[in-house]
Amino acid sequence: MAKRISTSIGEGIHDLLQEWANEERRSISGLSAFILEQAVRERQKQVQKQSPPSDEKQDKS
Repeated sequence: MAKRISTSIGEGIHDLLQEWANEERRSISGLSAFILEQAVRERQKQVQKQSPPSDEKQDKS
């Protein structure tokens, strides 16, 4: 089930999002959801690159 969030953004960012959404024939809400999903997926990739597998965390003394 999809969850809803609410946020406030500056007028300038809103205007830029509106232009972008218009170019892609999306709503601002749809574009915002897409951008957030992409950002979260990219962050997950970065986190996975930084965390070594658990067997590599052991001390090799």
